[in-house]
This record gives sequence, C-alpha cells and structure tokens, in this order.
Amino acid sequence: MVYTRTYKKCFWRCRSNREAFTLIELLVVIAIIGVLVGLLLPAVQQAREAARRASCINHMKQIGIAIHSYNDANKKLPPGGEWEQGAPWRILQSTGAKPTGPNRERGGVLVRLLPYLEENALYSKIDFEGGTVASQMVNGKRVREYVISTYLCPTDIHDGTLEDGSSIRAISNYGANYGPSWAGGNGNPNCPCGQNYNSYRPLTNTGHTNPAGPFSREGNIFVCKLTDVTDGLSKTIFFGEVRANCSRHQRRGWAHTNNGNGLFNTLYPLNYDSCSKDVASAGGDGCGAECNWKTEFGYKSLHPGVVNFLMGDGAVTTLPENVDHTAFQLIGCRMDGQVSTL
Repeated sequence: MVYTRTYKKCFWRCRSNREAFTLIELLVVIAIIGVLVGLLLPAVQQAREAARRASCINHMKQIGIAIHSYNDANKKLPPGGEWEQGAPWRILQSTGAKPTGPNRERGGVLVRLLPYLEENALYSKIDFEGGTVASQMVNGKRVREYVISTYLCPTDIHDGTLEDGSSIRAISNYGANYGPSWAGGNGNPNCPCGQNYNSYRPLTNTGHTNPAGPFSREGNIFVCKLTDVTDGLSKTIFFGEVRANCSRHQRRGWAHTNNGNGLFNTLYPLNYDSCSKDVASAGGDGCGAECNWKTEFGYKSLHPGVVNFLMGDGAVTTLPENVDHTAFQLIGCRMDGQVSTL
C-alpha cells in the first residue's frame, strides 16, 4: 500500500515537471517548414512544366510523322486551308468574279492529318462533298466540337475548348507555317494594328499564291511539295506553337478552314502579346488584341521564355523568345537559299 502511494505521488510529480514547447520554438519550427516548402514548390512546378513541355514536344513529333505519312500517300503536303470554290475573297480566274452561292469550308491541314493520327473513326465520317466540314454532325456532335488530344499542349490554359461567339470550338495549339510572307495593311478595321515587319522578309515576292513557308490558307491555289522546300527540311519550320486565346482566327477551332493555319508566320516576334479580348482591354492598342490580323499570327507559348517548332524533317527545336529576328526568318522560309545562324 505504501509502495502504491509513493508511485502515484512520483507519477504526478513527474508529469507536472515536463516542459512543453514554448511559443518561440513553435514559431521557429513553422518558419523552417515554410522555408522548406518555399524551396520545394518551385522545383515541383519546374518538374511539372518539364513534363508538360515533353508532352507538347511529343505531340509535335506525332504531327511531323503524320505530315510525312500524308506526303507518302499523296505526294504532296496537306493544304493549309481549303474551300469548295476557293477563298471567298479571292477572284476566281475562271469567272473573273468572287465565288457565288454556298462556298463550303473543306477544312485544312489539321483535318487532313486526322487519319494519320489514329483519328480515322472521325475522319471517315466526314463528307467532303457535303456541307462545311466543321459544322457536320458525327455521332450526335459537330466535328468542330471533337477534342483531338494530339493538337493540344498541356501548358496552355484551356481544357481543349474555347468559346467562339455562341458556340464551343475544340482548338489546337499548333499552327502551320506561312513563312515570312508579305503582311500588308492595318488588318482588321475594327482592331487596327500598324506594326510592320515586312522589312525582315528574306524574299519580297511571296504571298498566298507563293508563300515563303510550306503552307498557305488558300490551299485551292497553293499546295507545297517536299521538292519545293529547297532550303532543306531540317532548316525549314513546318509548325510552331500558338495560343488560341491570343488569335481570333485560331479560336475558331482546328476543324475550320480559316483558322490561322497557313497564316501563322515568323515575321512577328516570339510571344508577342496579342491576348487581350478587344482593343479596349488592350489599352487601345489593336496590336495587343486577339482580333487584329497581324500580331495574332505570331508564334507564342506559355513555356517560360521559349517556343517549340516542328521542322520539316520531323525534328522539334526549341527557340528562346529573344531569338535573333533576322536569323529567325531564314528558318521560317523554305526557299531563300541562305544559311541561318541559329
């Protein structure tokens, strides 16, 4: 009994003499944890971006393989854009007038590559002699609503779709290269942009009917063959990264004809900010709005400080956004005969 009483007395005395953490000690521990998290978070973000960028590059390589597969089957590259009667603003040589009546869109390069990207189930149900490709119904859904994962870069801020007016469009983060071809006028009168980079063109006789790059949105007039890429496939850009929410044309979606493919080019500096919704939100500068018809066609990405490009040989190269602009034009052009210093 005496032993038990002594044990209890010691037990309570021992407990009461134990020291707890002081407030200062707790604050020090919390500060250390905060520092460790601060050091770790950027590393985690960098690892995630590295994974997203690797996925983006892999998608571009798949597009490169699809382009060469298409060329093997057709002996030419796919058209940048294609209409039933030719571009609606182009005077037809056969009649001397612009197309009349329905002039249905036949899609373009991103539509034509579908069967070479394991999307033949969708492609096989498109009626190219019927209505506008993007508006056709396939399995209860319009073609323009189908998200094609290969056309997306996970670094960009979207789920594969964007609103365009009252409809949802599945978009693409990759644009076919028009090259440093002539870009004239102030563009969209509702969204004017006076930026002029025409002086950087290696060649001055280029345009929709003879683009400096391998693709034109007027595929009814010009379709490139590999033999037309006289500077060499490894030295010519075929595709580059674009951001659909920074280009009104690209916002229309991968399935439409006039979606920027065969218009995107190297004339404009990489990552030129044209991402404002309208002139007002761009501070009155039309060149900073997605609705302008000039800087919206520059290549851009959300990868920190760089943009990826698919070359004609299927390789993907990464260029810094501050790349020498003159040298950049030479790899954007398919036939200038000059060696780029990049």
